[in-house]
Parts: sequence; C-alpha cells; structure tokens
Amino acid sequence: MGKRKLKKYVLPSLIGIVGLSSCIGVSLYIESTKPVDSNYRFTISPKNEEIIPVINEVESKTPIKPFLEETVGKNIDFYSVKDDSETQMNSLVYYDKTYTQNTGILYSSDEIFDVVSVFEGTIKKVGEDNILGKYVEIEHENGYKTVYYSLSETSVTEGTVVQKGDVIGISGINKLEGIKENNLLFESYHDGYLMDPEEFYNVDFSMVN
Repeated sequence: MGKRKLKKYVLPSLIGIVGLSSCIGVSLYIESTKPVDSNYRFTISPKNEEIIPVINEVESKTPIKPFLEETVGKNIDFYSVKDDSETQMNSLVYYDKTYTQNTGILYSSDEIFDVVSVFEGTIKKVGEDNILGKYVEIEHENGYKTVYYSLSETSVTEGTVVQKGDVIGISGINKLEGIKENNLLFESYHDGYLMDPEEFYNVDFSMVN
C-alpha cells in the first residue's frame, strides 16, 4: 500500500491550531498569576459554580441624623443669615417673652425616641442646662463638634468613645414655649463656630484634612 500524502491545506491548519492553543495557554497562565484585587470578594454562582468577583461596599464616612425613628420631625430650623426674612422668622425660639435665634435644629415627636451619635467621637461633656435640659457634647475629628440638648436621660460618660449610631440618651423636654414633650435640640460646630446641621450632615470625613 502506498504512503498517503497530506493535502496541502492540512499542514497549515495544524500549525494554526497549535499556535492558537499556545496563545490561549499563555493567556490563561498570565491571568492566573495576576494578584487578586483586595477590593473584591468572591462568590460562587449556584447554577454553574462560576466564581464571580463582587465589589466590597465602602463604609460611609458621612454623619447620620441624631435619631433613627421615622416619627421624629423638624420643629424649628437653624437660623441662618443667608435665609430670607420669612425663613428666619420661622427659625426663632421663644422663651420668657423673648425671641432668639435658634442655634441648631429642634427635632420633636409625639413619642419618646432614642438620641444617637451622628458620627464617631469622644464624649467631652455631659451636663444640664437651666433652659434646654440635659445635654451631651461629642468631639469629632478635624475640629467638628456636636451637642445634643433637651435629653430626659443620658447614657454615656465623659471620656467614652462612641461610634456612629450609638445611643447616647433619650428625648425630653425643655423650657422653650410652643413645642412638644419629646424633643432634641441638635447643634453642630466646626472650629468653634456654629454651622447649619443640614450642612454638617453632608461632610465627608474621608475627604477632610
């Protein structure tokens, strides 16, 4: 029986297949030796057991509001010189026949509510004001400070480190007129100066030096 000869197109095809296989092998090796990105975790798909990278959520570095209950609402807003005259009139507090500018936001509710730390920090002072009731002062990083007035009870001590969302007291009453029984007067400061709490809520501490 005579020897069979390969047809002219067979040899180039074999060379092409071998070359393609080599390229795929090199690519797979390179991918397998790449370092794993620390920002990813891996999960297995229940259908085909495929490993799927999932981006880890980064913890928010912005403050939260000083309460968690949805029943709490804004009673009197922060007095700002940038507001129009009507808004400023609605940002005054009344005590002993005198109107004064509100230094924070007065929150109120028909129900008792927990007061929480808006951001991590250190309890600098726990005390009681003759008009505004019991209060807690928290020092945060980068010159920020928050004060929580009108508490019926406090649950922290000076020098304690608290985290965002930790309960520091319970809503209460103060001597300001025309408000509900369950209140919280919340103040925020930066480098010793009062600031609008609504602006403080938007501070990104990961970007602050």
